[in-house]
Amino acid sequence: MSLYTPLPPELIWEGQENFCPRLQEIRIGHITLEVETAGPNQARIVRLISTDPADYLSGPYQPGAILEFGPKSVFNPGSLDSKPRLI
Repeated sequence: MSLYTPLPPELIWEGQENFCPRLQEIRIGHITLEVETAGPNQARIVRLISTDPADYLSGPYQPGAILEFGPKSVFNPGSLDSKPRLI
């Protein structure tokens, strides 16, 4: 990677040694997704892990997509969304 900038490298890479994203693996059907928290009920897909090539070519679970998880209902446990919604 080449960076063409008048800034010194110390300024560009400042804080990189402390950067540690919080990633989690979740499973939706046969697809495993590596996600990072994007909000209280949201996660951003970082990586798709699957042995099926079709999962990489099409489908809603692509890197960068935001998943929204619905809260569990105390009054009606059957109303829980089994699949997260894409935003």
